[in-house]
Amino acid sequence: MKKSMFLILAFLLIGGVVLFAQDEVNQSIDEAMEEVNEALEEIESIKGIEPILININRTSSNTPKMGVYLADLDFEDAYKMHYPYCYGVLVKGIVPGGPSQIAGIISGDIIMEFDGKKVRFEDHLVKLIQSKNMGDEVEVKIFRDEEVLISKLVLSTLTPEGKEGIVITKDGKKKLSVGFGGGSWIPVWYAAKDEFEDINYVLNEYGFNGLDEKGIFMNGGGGKGNVGKGWFLGGMGAGYSIDRKRGYLTTDSVNVTRRMYYSNGFGGVTLDKRFAISRKIITSLGFMLGWGGHTLEVSQTDGNYDWFSLNNDMDASANNFIEMKRSYILFQPKAMLMVRIIDWLGIRAEAGYFLSHSFSSGWESVSCGDDFEIANSPDTSYDGYTISIGPWFGF
Repeated sequence: MKKSMFLILAFLLIGGVVLFAQDEVNQSIDEAMEEVNEALEEIESIKGIEPILININRTSSNTPKMGVYLADLDFEDAYKMHYPYCYGVLVKGIVPGGPSQIAGIISGDIIMEFDGKKVRFEDHLVKLIQSKNMGDEVEVKIFRDEEVLISKLVLSTLTPEGKEGIVITKDGKKKLSVGFGGGSWIPVWYAAKDEFEDINYVLNEYGFNGLDEKGIFMNGGGGKGNVGKGWFLGGMGAGYSIDRKRGYLTTDSVNVTRRMYYSNGFGGVTLDKRFAISRKIITSLGFMLGWGGHTLEVSQTDGNYDWFSLNNDMDASANNFIEMKRSYILFQPKAMLMVRIIDWLGIRAEAGYFLSHSFSSGWESVSCGDDFEIANSPDTSYDGYTISIGPWFGF
């Protein structure tokens, strides 16, 4: 009996504790919900948050732009850059000639504030920019090298007219831009040192007029891009060819047609260091490292072929076709001057000199994919001056 009373009392005690604990939990939940509601009411009552007005009728062509590539700032970036704040957007790249470049903003900066408003994340900054109009001047606060800098930025298109070619540096001084790169058709006048004398000897032996020993006009193309600190990396190449035919009477009194084909070409990688003279005039010093060479083909035929006498035709002539070549490694130091006409077109003038090296001591003949040395052939070089004047698309 005593044991049963003890169990009943124990159950009653446990039930009371559970009910008391449940009341405490419900009371805590109610208090927490009240605090959440109060916080929400306080957030809604804050007067400092203003709506961003955007003209939805505006098209992308007349929307103001900063000319930057953005990325949300993460903890690792902030730690490496010693950035002590929990807001801001990282600048990953700059559009050449855009408003940000003109204002002196560079890749690696952190945009802290835009027109007095703290920038929270990438989309937030985009909305702040879109809330402005073309031509508005705004103040941008940036973090760079553990310093807080302030720059004035005029929102416009990515190529603001009349301001291309100018960059504002960290100390506020104006710096002339060396451009961003481009490409074009490249004509080249090549004045060889002595190689055309060797080639003309063969052509004259076969009865053809020789090449103009003053030089040849080559056609080509190339391009280059800005890789930083005024250095431009690119490539170029050019070539020349001529094809001639003439009648010829062999020693066996057979009328044949002789053909001569000569080609000359080069190509390689270029590296230049540019210097700005003014907003529209730049110069550069650099070089090309590549390859080049000559190819000369001479053949003759009477145009009469017979299936049953092909072997006799071959027996009648040991060399009725010959292809000769000579190849080189080239190094070309050069200087360039470019005048900018409009923001995407300029006139380029360049002068250089070819220095060549060949791994063979003379010319080679090519037959059926095999190379044969030509006895007593000259050690023809590929040295000479080059001059190029033409258009340039870009800057």
